[in-house]
Amino acid sequence: MLKIKSMQKKFRDSFNGTEVNPARWEVAATGSGMTATVADGTLTVSTGTGLDDELTLTTRQSFTIPLRVMVALNLSQRIAGQSVWLELVSVDPITGVPDGRNAAAWRLDGTSPTLANYEVGSEGAPRLASASASTIPTTAPAGWSVLELEPTNDECWFHGRLIDNTAARSNSYVRHQQIPEPNAAYRFRIRVRNRQYVNGISAVANNGSGLARITRAAHGFTTGDSVTVSDVSGVPGANGTFSITVIDANTFDLVGSSFSGAYINTGWASVSRNLAPGSSTDVKVQFVTIADYAELTTEITAGRGQSVAGQGLGVNVLSTVAPSVTAVGGQARNTSGALPVLAATGYSANPSAVTTGRGVDLLATLIGALVTKPYAIPEADWQYAAAAGGITNTTDVAIKAAAAAGIRNYVTAIDLRNAHATVATEVVIKDGATVIWRQLLPAAMAAPVEITFPTPLKGSAATALNVACLTTGAQVYVNAQGFSAP
Repeated sequence: MLKIKSMQKKFRDSFNGTEVNPARWEVAATGSGMTATVADGTLTVSTGTGLDDELTLTTRQSFTIPLRVMVALNLSQRIAGQSVWLELVSVDPITGVPDGRNAAAWRLDGTSPTLANYEVGSEGAPRLASASASTIPTTAPAGWSVLELEPTNDECWFHGRLIDNTAARSNSYVRHQQIPEPNAAYRFRIRVRNRQYVNGISAVANNGSGLARITRAAHGFTTGDSVTVSDVSGVPGANGTFSITVIDANTFDLVGSSFSGAYINTGWASVSRNLAPGSSTDVKVQFVTIADYAELTTEITAGRGQSVAGQGLGVNVLSTVAPSVTAVGGQARNTSGALPVLAATGYSANPSAVTTGRGVDLLATLIGALVTKPYAIPEADWQYAAAAGGITNTTDVAIKAAAAAGIRNYVTAIDLRNAHATVATEVVIKDGATVIWRQLLPAAMAAPVEITFPTPLKGSAATALNVACLTTGAQVYVNAQGFSAP
């Protein structure tokens, strides 16, 4: 028997020991101000305050795309001058060393506990970061923010959710451009550095005196700050380390720069302030879990019930009135067209009216045999019974009253008999006042004539169907049936 294994690799560390497990993690540090400790089911990285001190924890195990990473973490504070990355980085296939060519990452910096940037990198190009910080569940120490990375062959998702919560992901973002190479091998890395990065440079221009002027909305810098600008395309003189002069909340000049060329906004440019954090921060991680999927499983189960459009099942909810509607699968119903509905007013156990904009259910017997009914659902059918004594004059008789706006009346069959001994008459069916069917009935008919319309007679929307005799004195019995629909 062939066994198909959909999950190729599984990794989880809940940090239940007393030290970082060397069989799972490779730890490296730049500078001496950062420490990593494990206690009480939590990994804690204490940052210190040294500018450009950095500590990384990289999984020894490598993974392939498609995969999903989930990390639960919080920070004792969010402070300027500090960045935390949760990142997938591609590695050399022989040495296993990160090669800097491909990446997908969450980057936490700045002062707000509910904001973060997401980044992608492809084939050695600079990382493409979100233009501005995006909302995530809070990283404040009172709880745990669960952040996810989910790259596949054709898109890369970034999710956020609350820990131990049955609700759907509260925040989701996607990149389709510059996403990581799907055939590379990847390792997961937690990286903490005492430097704050800012993306979203929208313009680099000549300030009028030959200096490069940077436009970045709400940059937060002050005159005299030292910044490092990287990956500016088209204006080579804007890359490097400079003191700045702030022009306003969105622009600043690079002192000592030389402007030439024309800025190309690739989304890669970034600026970082050469400023260490004012105090040490504890970055706490409760768990890291990684699932390396086979492509078949990703195609079948991608979304996992997620409500975000690009991650959910293609089902439209038809109404939010009671009782609530829960999508459990099957074909989506079209709510943009005019469809018969199983309801009178709101929802009803025994619907009778027909409106527009909702779908219908399949009919089946109690043993599950499908019932195929022509024309319309039973709730849309109507029938008219002849009045006692028949029609004896030429006045219009309504066999079906006008339906709701946008709804037509259809006739599928009629039953006619003229019982008068000597008077014959023509009989007509009218769409309002317009004749849409006509027949001659002889006198003294011994039995009724039954007529079925292969193509039902169609009335106008919101218009009554009427029947009339054209000769006074006949005695005509008319029975009719049909349905109402758009």
